[in-house]
Order: sequence, then C-alpha cells, then structure tokens
Amino acid sequence: MRFTAARDLNALLQYIEKKYSYPEMDQSISFKLTSPKRCIKLKFDEQQTEPTTGWRIKPHLDPCQIKEHEILCFGDNSTAVPPFCLVSIYAENSPHTVPNLSYSVPLKGVQEQMKIIINRPLRNMSLSDSVNINRPPPSAPSLPTPNSTIRSDIAHSIMTECTSLIKDCGIDINFLVDKLLEHKIVNSREKRKLTARETNDDKMDELLHIILSSIRMNAKVFGIFIDILREEDTLRTIALADTLMDKYKE
Repeated sequence: MRFTAARDLNALLQYIEKKYSYPEMDQSISFKLTSPKRCIKLKFDEQQTEPTTGWRIKPHLDPCQIKEHEILCFGDNSTAVPPFCLVSIYAENSPHTVPNLSYSVPLKGVQEQMKIIINRPLRNMSLSDSVNINRPPPSAPSLPTPNSTIRSDIAHSIMTECTSLIKDCGIDINFLVDKLLEHKIVNSREKRKLTARETNDDKMDELLHIILSSIRMNAKVFGIFIDILREEDTLRTIALADTLMDKYKE
C-alpha cells in the first residue's frame, strides 16, 4: 500500500493512470501543513480501538513521513515521481485472525487533526480448514476438459474482476515470473525488465497487464495461471484458484 501527497491532484491522478495498469485508489483528502518542520507524518503506534488480531502493519521507513519540499517538487521539471510512503499489510493464516481489519493512522504535522483508516478484508482464506484437521480437503474445481474450449472473453473478464484478490493472494513474484517464462508467456527480456522494477507493486501491475493481454489472445493462459496458483500451494493461492474456476463455471 502506498500513501502519497501532492500539491496538484490532477497531476497525481494522471501519473497513477499512466504508471499502473489497474490502480486501486482510496478517497483523497486535503490538508495544510503546520510549522516548523513542514512535513506530514503517519503514526503507526496509535492505540487501536478496533481488534487487529492476526494482522501486521509495517511501514517501510521510520519515521514514515513526506516533507513539504518533496510535495512541492512533484510536477515540475525536476521531479516526475510523487513522494510516497510504502506500508506492508500481512494477515496470518490463523483461525484467530479477525476477518476485517480497520486500522487507524493519525496524521501529524497538519493543521486539522485527522486520521486515515485502513480497511482490509481477509480475502479468500478458509480459516476453518486450519482447525478442522479431520475434515477431508475439498476437491479442486476442474478446468474445462481438452474437448471443451476456454472462452477468452469470459476468462479475461474474471481476471479483471479479481485483480484485487490476485494482488492480495501472496504469491511469490519471482516464482510467478519463472513460471510465466517456463510457459513462454514472458520471454527473457521481459523477465529482466520485470525484475528490474523498483517495487513488488510495480512488478505485479506489469505482470497482470501481461497475463490479461495474453489471455485475450490465448485463453489457455487462464488455465496455466490457475495451475501456477495451485503449484504455489498456500491456502490463499489455492483458494484463489478455486474462486477463479468457480466464477468461470457459473
């Protein structure tokens, strides 16, 4: 997750739309900085009023802040990238993990007191399977048989609908890239370009763009992607594979 601040909201939105294929954006807010330090700081040590059991929220920098001169520089000729703070959010595979996270982050350095609320559901994790150990595992939905045809338009629509779930499933990006290379969905040059990207968010956005484009041209890529999710072999990736297949069979 990224928190960013800019003086020109339109310039920021144009940057996001150009940079990311499938951006997810929350509500924007207006603020004024206070003196003397002139920076906006996100505080992650606030006592929470809602339960957060099983969740970890970790900013990548401490202090997690954006300075005024960084905000003002974006959009001019010297700075083409808006300032941002990276925050990772993890959910444990535990029956005790609360299903919906509501995490309050106060903003310091602004004239009016305000808080950002991080809302995140526990997606596609069957917690009951981790405690009902005598229960036989559910059979995985089967892909269409060789005599049937996967429709690329349906597969593409499902993948687009489930973009957020794919981003949150926790699949190892290097594993995914290697598997896509193995199946010739990407080539060595594309792999080098992907691995050179700055953040995992950037890599995943580009991977999704490639996968969706490939599905549009060759529907069997949809089945290959589902097989890759199963090979990763975690509760989340297996659940996501089941979800994608269930949606296709609806």
